[in-house]
Amino acid sequence: MGIFELLAVGTDWIEAHGNTVDLLKWISVGLLAWFLGVFRYIRTKLQRPTVEVESFTSRCIWQNIDAADGVDPHVRVIFLVEAGVLNPTGQPIVVRDFNLLVSRVGKGTIPNQPLGATTLPCRVRHSTKKITKFLKNWFSNFDEGSPELTLSSRIEPKDSSSGFLLFVSVSHGYLEPLRKEGTIPVELHAHLTTGEKLSAESQIVIVDDHDYFESLVPGVLEHLESRETWNLIRPK
Repeated sequence: MGIFELLAVGTDWIEAHGNTVDLLKWISVGLLAWFLGVFRYIRTKLQRPTVEVESFTSRCIWQNIDAADGVDPHVRVIFLVEAGVLNPTGQPIVVRDFNLLVSRVGKGTIPNQPLGATTLPCRVRHSTKKITKFLKNWFSNFDEGSPELTLSSRIEPKDSSSGFLLFVSVSHGYLEPLRKEGTIPVELHAHLTTGEKLSAESQIVIVDDHDYFESLVPGVLEHLESRETWNLIRPK
């Protein structure tokens, strides 16, 4: 049977089964709409804003200090975290705040309390013998360096921002941070003004050289002697 005979047979079948052909058309349209809807949903999810911890530049130090609340000696851990927020969407987003959830020795015994970011005493910096480079930080303004080094809460469409934050944990006993192969596991949260919460897990390297840590943020140890800067975690 030649091609023209096949076309004639097909035409005759379509004319004889008009209702079936219409049904197949609607099914095809429905499947196409469903496929496009699923594709659009997946694309939207893939374009969701994200937060990340720059593990290469984030550091913390561990200090044993005297009794902080009249009970026992405490551990103070100072976290210097570089937090990056990516906005791949077509709309601007606004970051309301950040907090840090630190893994504890007694994980699961009580609800873990997130740490709120405390104010840096100055800009984070990287210094060599002749050059000092000031690095970006979130929210806080300083006289050092360009005002553009202070990141605002607004992130434009198809853009990203990354800067430093400071968190302080003071605790004792089973609420001490969990040490794991020279790091402390953490989970960083960024809360948007839309109510959305972005999360990222990481492990922050513990720096034994406190002088080096102080060189990154001059005056940070004296700054954090004030208990107003602490997130004091107590057993209940």
